[in-house]
Amino acid sequence: MKEAVQTRQRKEELERAIGRAVRRHNLDFKVYIDIVDKLREIAYEKGMTLESAARAFLEEGKDEPKQ
Repeated sequence: MKEAVQTRQRKEELERAIGRAVRRHNLDFKVYIDIVDKLREIAYEKGMTLESAARAFLEEGKDEPKQ
């Protein structure tokens, strides 16, 4: 998701950027569906756009230790 937010082209939908990042890393379509589903859920609950939800989700993860 981080890669998609950072490499998104001008006026490109976030879903498309996520799809490109998923394909670049040779991940399953299910990964794409899971990511977009989670973002839509966050966006709906908090009343924000998908991009805002993605940025909020990434900001929350900065405090978590990396394994």
